[in-house]
Amino acid sequence: MDNIFAQLFRFREAPTPTHAITPGVPHSTDPRDPSNQPPKGGNWEANVVRPIGRTSLLVPAWYRGVSLIMQTMGQMITQYQRKTADGGNFIEDRYGKNGELNWLLQVRPNPLMTASQLQEQIEYRKIYYGNAYVYIERGLDGYPKNLWLCTGGSYNPLMDTYTLVYNTEHGVRLKVMTDSQNVLHFKNVFMSEDFYMGLPTLEFAFKALSIAATADEQALQDVAKGGKHKVLIQEQQSQTTGTRGRANQNELKKMKEQFAQDWMANDVALLDNVADAKIISQTSQQLQLLENRSFQVSDLARILGIPRIMMMEDAGSSYKMPEHATQEFLLRTVQPRIREWEDELNSKLLTPRDFGKRRIHVCELALRRLDAKGQADIDKIHLETGWSPNEIRAQYDLPSIKEGDAHYVSTNLAEVGSEKLRSAGGRPAEPTTPAPTPQGEGEE
Repeated sequence: MDNIFAQLFRFREAPTPTHAITPGVPHSTDPRDPSNQPPKGGNWEANVVRPIGRTSLLVPAWYRGVSLIMQTMGQMITQYQRKTADGGNFIEDRYGKNGELNWLLQVRPNPLMTASQLQEQIEYRKIYYGNAYVYIERGLDGYPKNLWLCTGGSYNPLMDTYTLVYNTEHGVRLKVMTDSQNVLHFKNVFMSEDFYMGLPTLEFAFKALSIAATADEQALQDVAKGGKHKVLIQEQQSQTTGTRGRANQNELKKMKEQFAQDWMANDVALLDNVADAKIISQTSQQLQLLENRSFQVSDLARILGIPRIMMMEDAGSSYKMPEHATQEFLLRTVQPRIREWEDELNSKLLTPRDFGKRRIHVCELALRRLDAKGQADIDKIHLETGWSPNEIRAQYDLPSIKEGDAHYVSTNLAEVGSEKLRSAGGRPAEPTTPAPTPQGEGEE
């Protein structure tokens, strides 16, 4: 389990000491050799606790969170749409070359994977590597021929070009340098200062987990000592101006070297010829604060932007119903990703002349495909706001019905004093008298 956790988070091992033996390099065994002496001043790396194997729950929780994001984005259907001839709504274009583009976006972008797998792997690479590259292989006519997910890539801002590596069918691996207009570059939320590259989510997670685990370990060590304090003993300042104090310079130098070597390991560093001591360890209030802090599944849920209940951890959940957690996930985590997808696809597959006439749309209807009750409520609202029954039936691939193209509008509201309100109250409608004809009009 520890190895799996370390592999998921790509934890680095402690750096090799400077006196370690390097394979293939001549090495002296003489203890007087300076290269064989341990570094002075203490080893800070030894005190940093790597959170490997802190709890077996973190591994399945992280797997659940990452796979949930990947599979949710994989359900989306990406559509290349155009406006109708009358300039009304956008409809999916399935004719000619545009239909072939929809085949790439919705079914099989390249011979190695399906569209859903491509979208899943893009999210995976954004989380773990910070960047996902898709090479747009175009035909002689300029239309996309394949969308290749790249295994590696780099960007040259001076030339505005990408260098990409991707695998094709039959195990062929290709390297290509191409213009940025031929590359779909999906960046993570965290980006470098120049905004050219995304940063892996796990870089942040690793730092956060390491800091928290180190603090936890320090709290446990202090508690295990029975409440003992770490004390710094130093030379007392001389009251006489112009003197060196009670310890000469050579003794102070020796004390400094001794202190630098073992102050990290010992509770108290004992030095001669000193008379002042200060407590440098943490107080009981600080230890209690560290002990009360919980760094478990909740922190992983925050990093990934997923409600904890959706990671199979419902202890102490504040959601009254699972639907609320689902709505939070769709609104806060999935919707921003949809917008990022659409922006990148529109900027690379369309031109400025297509703006307002054509678009790439990521359809989210598949997310409620199995929520029959929720979908029924939405259909009822659509029917009351102008949708025809046949338009609603078309979403479920049901045949049209006779006279099912009529459009309805809910009439729950009416003007005060109108005929509709008088009829609903059971009162007969008031007879209307024609307005008097002005004198002189209508006479021959």
